[in-house]
Amino acid sequence: MKKLATVIAAVTVLFAGSAMAAEFSDFDLDKDGFISKSEASLSESLASIFDKLDSDGDGKLSEKEFI
Repeated sequence: MKKLATVIAAVTVLFAGSAMAAEFSDFDLDKDGFISKSEASLSESLASIFDKLDSDGDGKLSEKEFI
């Protein structure tokens, strides 16, 4: 039973990461590998947390910052 729970947890993490990567790609309209403030502004919820996610303060979100 414990092994099954571990497998389920691993699969869940795998799919969640994959879904987030797909969502990142949806926001990265110019496909430069970053989400700009302009691209983020298309989503009110992303725009509202953009500065918190932009941990290095460069004005764009990397996939690592987004996930």
